[in-house]
This record gives sequence, C-alpha cells and structure tokens, in this order.
Amino acid sequence: MAPEEKPKFDVKAATKILEEVVKKVLKEATYRSDLVQEWQSAIYQEAISRLTTHLKGGTFKFIVTSTFLESIGAGIHISSTSLWDAESDGAAVYRFENKSMIVIVYAFGLSV
Repeated sequence: MAPEEKPKFDVKAATKILEEVVKKVLKEATYRSDLVQEWQSAIYQEAISRLTTHLKGGTFKFIVTSTFLESIGAGIHISSTSLWDAESDGAAVYRFENKSMIVIVYAFGLSV
C-alpha cells in the first residue's frame, strides 16, 4: 500500500461480523419490545469490538445502527445515504428474520 493510499473498509468482512453477532445475540429469540434495547446494546458492543479488532490495516470510526420490527405482516423499506470518501469508507448491512421479528443492522466504516 502506497503511503498516501488509504485502507478500504472491508464490506464483506464487516457483513460477516454483523451476521455472526446478530445470530449470537438473538439465537432463537422471540420478539419482545421490553428486550429490544438490551439486544441492541449487546449487538452494538460486540459489533464495534469485533469491527475494531478484525478490520485492521487502517484507522476507522465505526457507526452501528439497527432497526427491530415485530413480524406482523407489515412492509418495511429502509435506506441510507452518505457523503464520504468512496475510495476508503463503506457500509455493510445484515438482515435477520425469524417468525417473530425482522432485524436490520448497518455498520458504517469511516476512515480517519
């Protein structure tokens, strides 16, 4: 890597991390609104820790967000947009679904 070249956010690795973390936290969980904040906190802490540890090769700031929905047949459309350095920054998304809930988790990596 040339000295002036910034490391690139590894979307594939970040997506895999999100998948592993969400499956670990939610396992066979059934949607309960009183547990959503606890699940989100566990996902955020683990995801940030693993992103920081595993996506080496550069300095990134990470943002992790999530949306939890009780699966009651309603539709959902989620999107995001960003103004960033397309050469180094990136976003990963993982969708988890079971009989009782839909969960969408985003991780954004912004090079510093």
